[in-house]
Amino acid sequence: MEISPHGGRLVDRVLRGDALRDARERAGSLKRIALNARTMSDLELLAVGAYSPLEGFMGEADYRTVLNEMRLLSGLPWTLPITLAVRQTAARTIRVGEDIALVTPWEEPLGILHVEEHFAYNGREEARLVYGTDDPRHPGAQYQLTRGDVLLAGPVDLIARQPLKGFDAFRLDPADSRARFRQLGWQTVVGFQSHQPMHRAHEYIQKCALEPVDGLFIHPLVGQTKLDELPSEVRVRCYQVLVEQYYPKDRVVLAVFPGAIRYAGPRETLFHALVRKNYGCTHFIVGREYAGIESTFAPMTVDDIFRAFEPAELGITPLFFDETFYCRRCEAVTSPKTCPHASQDRMALSGAVVRELLGRGELVPTEFARPEVAEILRNWVRGAEVATAPAAPSTAPKETKAQRAERLKHATNPWEAIAEIRRFAREGYQSIPAPWLNTYFRWWGAYTQGDGIGAVGGKSGEGKAVPYFMVRIRIPNGQLFSHQLRTIAGFAERSARGVADITVRENFQLHWVPIEDLPDLLENLTRAGLSTMGTCGDVTRNITGCPVAGVDADELVDASPLVQAATRMLNGNPDFYNLPRKYKITIAGCRAWCSYPEINDVGMTAIRHPQSGETGFSLRVAGGLSTNPHLAVRLNAFIRWNQALPVIRGITEIFRDSDVLRQDREKARLKFLFLQHGWTAERFQAELERRIGFALEPAVAEEPPDDVYRDHVGIHAQKQDGYVYAGAAVLRGRLTAEQMRAMADLAERYGTGELRTTTMQNLLILNVRRERAGELAREIEAAGLRVQGSPFWRGTIACTGTEFCKLALTETKGFARWLVEELEARMPGFDQHLKIHVTGCPNSCGQHWIADLGIEGKKTKVEGTMVDAYYFCVGGGVGKHQHTARPVGYRAPATEVPDAIERLLRSYLRERQNGDTFRAFSARHTDEELRGLLAGQAVAAVSRDASPGRPPRGVE
Repeated sequence: MEISPHGGRLVDRVLRGDALRDARERAGSLKRIALNARTMSDLELLAVGAYSPLEGFMGEADYRTVLNEMRLLSGLPWTLPITLAVRQTAARTIRVGEDIALVTPWEEPLGILHVEEHFAYNGREEARLVYGTDDPRHPGAQYQLTRGDVLLAGPVDLIARQPLKGFDAFRLDPADSRARFRQLGWQTVVGFQSHQPMHRAHEYIQKCALEPVDGLFIHPLVGQTKLDELPSEVRVRCYQVLVEQYYPKDRVVLAVFPGAIRYAGPRETLFHALVRKNYGCTHFIVGREYAGIESTFAPMTVDDIFRAFEPAELGITPLFFDETFYCRRCEAVTSPKTCPHASQDRMALSGAVVRELLGRGELVPTEFARPEVAEILRNWVRGAEVATAPAAPSTAPKETKAQRAERLKHATNPWEAIAEIRRFAREGYQSIPAPWLNTYFRWWGAYTQGDGIGAVGGKSGEGKAVPYFMVRIRIPNGQLFSHQLRTIAGFAERSARGVADITVRENFQLHWVPIEDLPDLLENLTRAGLSTMGTCGDVTRNITGCPVAGVDADELVDASPLVQAATRMLNGNPDFYNLPRKYKITIAGCRAWCSYPEINDVGMTAIRHPQSGETGFSLRVAGGLSTNPHLAVRLNAFIRWNQALPVIRGITEIFRDSDVLRQDREKARLKFLFLQHGWTAERFQAELERRIGFALEPAVAEEPPDDVYRDHVGIHAQKQDGYVYAGAAVLRGRLTAEQMRAMADLAERYGTGELRTTTMQNLLILNVRRERAGELAREIEAAGLRVQGSPFWRGTIACTGTEFCKLALTETKGFARWLVEELEARMPGFDQHLKIHVTGCPNSCGQHWIADLGIEGKKTKVEGTMVDAYYFCVGGGVGKHQHTARPVGYRAPATEVPDAIERLLRSYLRERQNGDTFRAFSARHTDEELRGLLAGQAVAAVSRDASPGRPPRGVE
């Protein structure tokens, strides 16, 4: 007879059919709570019945009895609290009886929480009762102590699941596993769970346990663990090989458990037994590796906790196994009950010992693991794919990254191979060869998407990819029409999980695009007058300009026709498909230089000739950030309007033909002619004039903008009498499909259907009658955007981060939102312009070098656990006071960044002189003084880490 679920009924909160469609539509209009890795897995496990009888996150009565009595209020045994914590500021906005959308850190809807309670709790008390300690060196306690202050409770509904990193073939919900056991005719099933690497002791106890029962359910945990644990894909591959070669096929089922490890010792052991009961197990293996890190802290033993309950109320039979080891005399894995030999003959077997051997680079002996498992582990240590054997040694010199890139580019112009993309869409992701995945797709604005873990989840400084693409859409000069924005919104909703990001180069960026949908996207964009061509790769990236070109009341000239003409000249032109590296151009006719000519390879800014009155351009070259910031060099040239395109083409040819820049991918940008190869402004101009065939007139005096804020947020007068434009601040640049449609509708109702994207990731609506501006502003605010945002909301920029980038060290988008919320709550009266740029690694995609406060993603250990951290660079600026931000030697865990910024800004408000800007204030202080203000005390300087590797493919 099949075992009953815990509590008698298998919970099912997974929405389907019409209920699912309705919930997805509702989710976009609900308040949102972003889940972390643990709570995302808890949501799924609650909904599929793995946590039966729980139907949602625990209410206060259940929570208290679980902590103190290890029972639910109903009396059922239950040992771990399953809760959802939020910060007090968020809790104040949530009412009992309200529905809340539960979303990923990147705002993808996963479920709905029907709020029945919210209550305060004592995190330290919970840590002491669950983990036996509130010492933050314990990973479970450390997690507990950094959560929010308030617990939300209520039933949940599941509307989407996160992919299982290639484990979907091994994904079985409790209903599925029970059906499988019935199909196999099993009445008694023993469950086994571990987060440790597979070794012979596991095999020994599994086979011992299998003797008296019908079947074995191997159910390894693949959710969140500590960073020093063996990767889950390696562990699962080991189990797979063993099951295939050393177990009877009709008596074993291998599946994965998507939960997070809590390191809660005996409490967690019993918890896992009850969960496996829900999956249909009648027995559960209890070994000695459940202690692990928690053995020092656990207030009771594993044996004690099972004896604390009557067998009938647990409903699952524990099979206890004592210490197992390899005996050299017995030449077998055995235990003290069957081996008579002394300790010197015994070799201890444990996952911790296997990890220690791997960490030292030592081979795993056959006494520890089967040869096939040892080979998998060896290959993982060497950085090879876990399923492959080591390659034969080669006597040929290894091809460098630069040589490989040049060989591939020489072989194929990807712009001429779109038929290949259509073929891949027909044949599926697995048909795509490595040259396309790693190189050629970028020419069409697509590159492989990271798995959400970032660089630490991979090897050689680059994380792993999932079978989806990031796709970037080219918006020259940020000029956009309402029908084009609707096209982007429609595709985002169908194939990109409902969101898009505005980038720092005025592009739109989609994620989660499957290869099957890519041709459809390209064709629909073409019909709408848009393209992805050239937004990534070693080509001319999107050419930026002033987003209010043509309407700015103070502009010198509308330069957008030159932007469009330069785009047509370079993008898609086979003469320029193979540049040494990415290449960035901006042409601005405004006085504010709002498209940052200082950090572009080519920067043209309008200027009026003092003698002739002719409007032409100043010319700067070789700007760029990344790990070696270099502000652009001004040439001694006044560029007339009709000279602009020949000059741009000439500079592009210089870059294209510079073979010295093709030797090292990390030193291939135009700026390295100046940084590494001795070029000067005079030499560059001489070569340019030789190529274009005429001399350039000397430069004229210019007036760089003085501390001008360049975000265009708010209501501003246009040059057209009676008209204004409205600038909406888009926090982190992220828009939902609903928000994009709303802005397209508003642009038509209040304006002429024209919108603009900006380099500060904002969105503008043009040509609005002045008398209707207030009404428009209210509707923009109703769409979840801000026309009058705080300096923190307006001034915060964030790169992609670990959410999608394989090179990132830290999560940035969710962090930036939280940081803004914290600063707004702490300093509601702060009214000074401030740019806070968040970048997830040293490559500066978030442009932290030109920010007032640039924070660069790092990892650091806090009480033995690796956490996100940020290194502070202060006082960056462009224009009249251009200067890269100064690394001041201060690094803080991500959770402490708001404290540090608050301390620094309060010091600024207290000490500023004569209305100082923050830039002026920071310039008056030494690195040591700024470091002390950030830390709240004098602290020693820490150095910046080196770059983790080459910049991500196609980064902005």
